[in-house]
Amino acid sequence: MGNKYLFTSERLGFRNWKDADIPKMISISGDKDVMEFFPAPATPIQTEEFIGRMQTMFSEKGYCYFAVERLEDAAFIGFIGLMYQTYDVPFSPYTDIGWRLGKEFWNKGYATEGASRCLKYAFEDLDLSNIKATAPLVNVKSIRVMEKIGMKKQLEFKHPRLVGNTKLETCTCYQIER
Repeated sequence: MGNKYLFTSERLGFRNWKDADIPKMISISGDKDVMEFFPAPATPIQTEEFIGRMQTMFSEKGYCYFAVERLEDAAFIGFIGLMYQTYDVPFSPYTDIGWRLGKEFWNKGYATEGASRCLKYAFEDLDLSNIKATAPLVNVKSIRVMEKIGMKKQLEFKHPRLVGNTKLETCTCYQIER
């Protein structure tokens, strides 16, 4: 494994972001299908700023939404990881688990495999006590991943950043304890 990856799962390698990831993530986050459960696809500048925030969070906390590669061919598939969240909801601040993969990597079990491995990292290496995940109620694929990795539904809430978006504003929060 060398030092290329912070950790690996059976098929995936997890690492901090590098500048070469920017165009690949711009393509993923700019895809309207990938971003179906967000108000709009991300602009290139938004994606570049996001990666900068992830690099900062990694240096401060030892985690972020990690850049993820498929081990067999080092293909960049998107991100899976952890993010410290502080927006205005009753359960904030919290550590979130999330994922965003390029369409060609959907329905292969990567999100579930990667999220499971990130939970192990969160609990065993970072000594975090619980992890939450949120998604709009209409995002049944992400909710299914949350359930597959052992998370339990806690509550439904109106996401403050999505208020007024009738399709997306009602979200669910799932949680898992160490």
